[in-house]
Amino acid sequence: MDYSRLITTTSQRVASFVVDAIHGSSVLVGRATGGNVTPWEMGIYEKQPVQVTEVTTAVDFQGIGNFNTADNSTDVNFQWEAKGLGDSVIIGYAELGLNQTKAQVINLVKRKFDVIRNSLIVAAGNRFYGLGTGAAIEGLQLSTDNSTYSSSYGGLSRATYGTYINGQVTAAASGIVSFNTIAAQIDLCSAAASTMESTNLLLTTKTIWAFVERLVETKSRGNYDTSRGNLRVTPYSPMGVALDAAQVGMAGYESIYFRGIPTVKDDQTPTGLLYTLNENHLDFVSSQIAYCDSVSMAEEVTKGALEDVKTTAWQVSKEAKPVNGLGDVRQMAIYGNFVNRNPRRSGVITGITGV
Repeated sequence: MDYSRLITTTSQRVASFVVDAIHGSSVLVGRATGGNVTPWEMGIYEKQPVQVTEVTTAVDFQGIGNFNTADNSTDVNFQWEAKGLGDSVIIGYAELGLNQTKAQVINLVKRKFDVIRNSLIVAAGNRFYGLGTGAAIEGLQLSTDNSTYSSSYGGLSRATYGTYINGQVTAAASGIVSFNTIAAQIDLCSAAASTMESTNLLLTTKTIWAFVERLVETKSRGNYDTSRGNLRVTPYSPMGVALDAAQVGMAGYESIYFRGIPTVKDDQTPTGLLYTLNENHLDFVSSQIAYCDSVSMAEEVTKGALEDVKTTAWQVSKEAKPVNGLGDVRQMAIYGNFVNRNPRRSGVITGITGV
């Protein structure tokens, strides 16, 4: 249709929100910081005692017996430093003035906050999966490692304490993922018959999730009840639990069950990896920054995949006006660290390329 005759008589408006065409899901950030945040209360370091030596002085006896009376030193401390991730929200007053006229469709301040919120969530996901070099928050690549990428974790030497502080790393044979592979990996990470000390979340890429889905579908055709449809994990659902979609209003992260454990896909999971996690021991410990307030990371005028990420660990500084700038600046940041208090109960299958 020719609209040229309408241009001078009909006002044009756009939708009152911005569609996010860039970002995918960020499941790990949502799970780690969506209500499970622990306050940083230990000073310079977050510390966790861990037993690394067995006591072997038990005796068989009759009567009085001959008991050991020497003291045993069995524990050492993990320790993590606080590290931060942040960016600035910059509001130019001249732009703000133009936006606040009758022509405003999308609130400029809210949109600028949304842009920084989303970029920080994605950046946090990269760190939560990462190695934690330098000032970066420490992620799963470090805490589930077994000396491939790092010689220590939590200040402890992997060469000295490896069995007790390493994650369970398994290379997929010929790049193939199978039920046997996943089951063996879960067993490596789990204590038999213990709920607290067993894998309760499988986290992987969309590609590998589809491989697992094909395995489940094959079994389902053989009349094995291995999964239920439309299951979702949200940032607030209990560890190791997926809910019927109707219970969570279709929000959250789609999952399937293997061994009763939700298997969830995340756009930020590195290629070829399937993580077998015990969330009982994974914890983002958040340090309060002086003169900063907690800030919601919920999108206000934006719609996209990151609407599902409900994270509560972020802070924002007070408005500060640059001496030579007509506007104000606020810093938005997360500060603390993503700790794994028992790395041997989590792990990763690497090099998956097919099924």
